[in-house]
Amino acid sequence: MEDNWRLIKSEEKFKDPVLRVEHREFYYKRNDSHGTFTVISMKDWGVVVPVTIEGKMVLVKQYRVGSCDAAYEFPGGALEVGEDPTSGSARELSEETGYEGELTFLSKMRPNPAFMDNFCYLYLAEKCEKTSELLLDPFEDLEPVEFDVSEVEQMILDGRIVHSISIAAYGAYRAFLTQK
Repeated sequence: MEDNWRLIKSEEKFKDPVLRVEHREFYYKRNDSHGTFTVISMKDWGVVVPVTIEGKMVLVKQYRVGSCDAAYEFPGGALEVGEDPTSGSARELSEETGYEGELTFLSKMRPNPAFMDNFCYLYLAEKCEKTSELLLDPFEDLEPVEFDVSEVEQMILDGRIVHSISIAAYGAYRAFLTQK
């Protein structure tokens, strides 16, 4: 399948500290034609499913400017260029929640490969304990909250957790549990 596609050229259309937008022209052999596609490049992300010693899950309630509302999600964020995904995910967990725990890799996924080129690394953090205060970025508005696992499942089903990566992280967590 990959042999049917050939990148002809790439042109940057926009760039800021968060993302880069480019147009990529491809030749598609199967119908002998050219097409231009928009691709968004961003840093890779790390997302953590934190579980406390008592078996509670730690989520953050965070204001999101894209949806103009606050929603519950698992802690995570952008990894620095060249940063180890495990270390960066642990850093995000600590900064956003003040919790630390034992990290286990769950999965590596592409958030939306149709037009994005980054990866998202999913981790489970077990035996989490609050060890520090939050260390938020200048425009982060969030608060950590503990929930029972059954509450998190109900929040996914009734639309209180709407972040697709958090829902995918929960699915990876459940898949991990079935493999244990």
